[in-house]
Formats: sequence, C-alpha cells, structure tokens
Amino acid sequence: MSDEPNDPKSTPGQDVKKAFGLLYRAARTAVDQLPTKKVEEAVAMGAKEVGRAIENVASTLEKEIFRGGATRPTPPTTPPPPDPPEAKPEHEPTPPKGDA
Repeated sequence: MSDEPNDPKSTPGQDVKKAFGLLYRAARTAVDQLPTKKVEEAVAMGAKEVGRAIENVASTLEKEIFRGGATRPTPPTTPPPPDPPEAKPEHEPTPPKGDA
C-alpha cells in the first residue's frame, strides 16, 4: 500500500481504511490535548444543582401534600352556631270573653 493518493495500486477499500485510521488518530490526539478539568468541575456543579432542585421539589411536595401546606387554611371543625330563637311576643293575647 502506497502513501500517495493517486497510486494506481490502491483500492477504494484501502483508501477508506486508511482514511478512518487517520481520522481515529486525529480524534485521539485531540482528545488527549483537551483540558478536562473544567469539564469535570462543570459536570459536578451541574449534578449538585440538579440534586438541590430535586430536594426543593420533594420538600415542597411533602409540605403541600403530606403535611397540609400553610397556604390553604383548613376548614373549621366546629359546627356553625344555631339559628337564633324566634321572637315571642311579650304578652299573650287573652281570648275574648263571650256571653256563652
């Protein structure tokens, strides 16, 4: 296999194989040169924030559902007061006296 691109002895399969080999080598070299410390810190910070968000949601659900949240007042448990008694007249009318 020759290194020249116009080599009449090379086949398309060999060219593709060589191209993938060169791409792999270039990608591996680029990854080795990337600074990963900042990426690791960003991922760790993101995971912490997601954890905090989950804790906030869980505590809010616990307050609102399981403990009966403070935002909604509970209905009164005492019965309503009874209706006032009907007013009775102070004097009962006396039946008329008849001549019977």
